[in-house]
Amino acid sequence: MATQYPRPGGITRARYRVRQFLNAATARIRPEERAAVAALLPPAALTLFDRMPRDAQRHSLNVMQALQGAGVRDPELLTAALLHDVGKVAADDAGVRINLWLRGPLVLAEALTPRQVTRYASDNPADGWRYALHVHLDHPAIGAAWLDAAGLSPRICWLVAHHQATDVDAPDPDAADLLAALQWADGIN
Repeated sequence: MATQYPRPGGITRARYRVRQFLNAATARIRPEERAAVAALLPPAALTLFDRMPRDAQRHSLNVMQALQGAGVRDPELLTAALLHDVGKVAADDAGVRINLWLRGPLVLAEALTPRQVTRYASDNPADGWRYALHVHLDHPAIGAAWLDAAGLSPRICWLVAHHQATDVDAPDPDAADLLAALQWADGIN
């Protein structure tokens, strides 16, 4: 059975979202953090990481650092932490970057009106904001496909593809534990 990690709720979750926004608005990446990313990621994956907006890079670094702080040293999990949201960059193809100012409304819309978000989402980049809805919903699969094309391991791709899934059949118990750790670290960052 996969390890269970605590999930914040209620007021704690609201405070988390406010803190997340403020942290993203002032996101910085120190040279030593950039060097650690470059040391961990192969060149094709580093190129994908570099396409992410700075606030998304900061979030990914925070997820990786939370895992490291919990004693995780698994390079595949740390790589997945750095790249779990890379699929959001696909919205750039439609000229609609899912940046800090769009991410909040998207999360809110999905929470309040999930059927409408799904209904208006379009997988055609020519559809602009509707494509951004599709990317917001399907960024795990998009990112996993990009990582597969970049030659990353099947386990990394699986972790990225399922990082938002709530009920997943893991290929093995270790993968289930890695996914639980990734979801925990993502949830607190």
